[in-house]
Amino acid sequence: MSNSEFLSTYGGRNRSLPQTLTLDHVSPATRLLEKRRQMFEVQEALDAQKEEFARREDAFRRREETLRKQSKRNRAIKRAADEKKQREIKESEIKKLKQQFYQKMEEEKALKEQVAKHLKYQSFLYSVVEHVQTQGTEDFPEVQDLLNRYKTLRDANEDLTKRQMQHDKENESKRVTYGQFKKERANEVLNRNNEIATLQKNLEQCAVETLGAQNNVDSSIRNMSDKVLQLGQMLASIENLLLRFETQARHIKRSSSSKPTYGDPSGESKSNKATLDELEEEGRKAKEHLEDIATYMIDYATIVKEWEEDVNKGKA
Repeated sequence: MSNSEFLSTYGGRNRSLPQTLTLDHVSPATRLLEKRRQMFEVQEALDAQKEEFARREDAFRRREETLRKQSKRNRAIKRAADEKKQREIKESEIKKLKQQFYQKMEEEKALKEQVAKHLKYQSFLYSVVEHVQTQGTEDFPEVQDLLNRYKTLRDANEDLTKRQMQHDKENESKRVTYGQFKKERANEVLNRNNEIATLQKNLEQCAVETLGAQNNVDSSIRNMSDKVLQLGQMLASIENLLLRFETQARHIKRSSSSKPTYGDPSGESKSNKATLDELEEEGRKAKEHLEDIATYMIDYATIVKEWEEDVNKGKA
């Protein structure tokens, strides 16, 4: 590397140096002077670069010192903040402990007052135990036995009180239930009485209707009995008439074409007991008998006519 390249590359202030003269046609002394001048310029450039490096190093040193001081200051500030925070925490703990201390002092004072207040009860219990022992009873030899007995009685009293309250609640519930039941049953009885009154009214109306229907039935039965009686009398008359014709027919040696099947000539008791089918059968037989009677009457009419003709012929 030539001197000019070195100066252009590593020059401290980047100054422009004179170009190297062409020394091909100069004397050695001139060439030596030129070389010396170039050496001076290179030395000057190196000195300038050294100053620049020294200046930069000093700037870096000052910056490093500033940063170091800043770091120390930050650490000091952080340490101070931490110490302040710890101090505040400790002060808060001290304040809380003082409050607890004062509270414990108050509790101790209250407990001492309670102890002083209860000393008379302790003295009383000791006197009771001594009195019981002087009476020759070994039921409560110590104060703790009295306290245990009191605790047992207190628990029993609380249990009985709870049971009493529970029984009172159950009694009240049962009373309310009984009241509702009684009210419902009273309403039900009232409704049943109303239904009974309605049914009684309907029964009376049905009795009136039944009486009217019974009267109608009795009237129908009486009418039917009268008609049956008339029918029986008619049948009896037909039977009697048929018997008379048959009796006369026997006198004239004429046999009857049918036999009577009627019972009592009056026909009243039998007709009252006859059913509808029997009445129809009796009517059918009566119709046949009437036909027989009609035949007998025709025969009698023929006989009478022949007799009259014979009488008229005899007179003639």
